[in-house]
Amino acid sequence: MSKKEELKNTSDAVLSLSKGKDLNGSPVFDLWIYRNGQITYNGIENVDKIGIHNTYIPLDIVKKITEYTSIISPKETGDNKGRDNSLNIVKYNNRMLVYQPSKAKGNLQELNTLLENIANSI
Repeated sequence: MSKKEELKNTSDAVLSLSKGKDLNGSPVFDLWIYRNGQITYNGIENVDKIGIHNTYIPLDIVKKITEYTSIISPKETGDNKGRDNSLNIVKYNNRMLVYQPSKAKGNLQELNTLLENIANSI
């Protein structure tokens, strides 16, 4: 990776995650996942790596992510109340889900855990 990574065309992403700010100083970042396994991470605040970083994940993980996106229900977002917890925004297949990670249920909770593990591994 070069010292200054470039942000590629994010509209080509299979899925994106934006982790928002909260009152507790949680990590703030954006993550884009592409069909070929490439991921682009933009660390914004309260993270180890600030700025844009590109790497790859195995294609079986990409497949697992697309499987989750085909079965997630908006009802799995839970009750989004209060400013103490951050809001996550996941975009995929021309859909968008806004949720608090601590309130996510079922497949959305599983997907969120997988995405946060990917972000933490960068």
